[in-house]
Amino acid sequence: MKKNLNVSNKDLMKLDYKHTHILKKFTNDNGKIIPQRVTNMSRSIHTKISKAIKQARFLSLI
Repeated sequence: MKKNLNVSNKDLMKLDYKHTHILKKFTNDNGKIIPQRVTNMSRSIHTKISKAIKQARFLSLI
């Protein structure tokens, strides 16, 4: 089941741990990161997203 996230390329390029409104789109209700096969993002973008989510979790932003 593919998921349409409506995230522009500009938002993905400036992706950072401080942009929690964008990062919440890539997590489910339990706070787990949605897999790459579901989001249909490239591997490099997905690793940036994962690192940003983990950093935001560590800082208690998410």
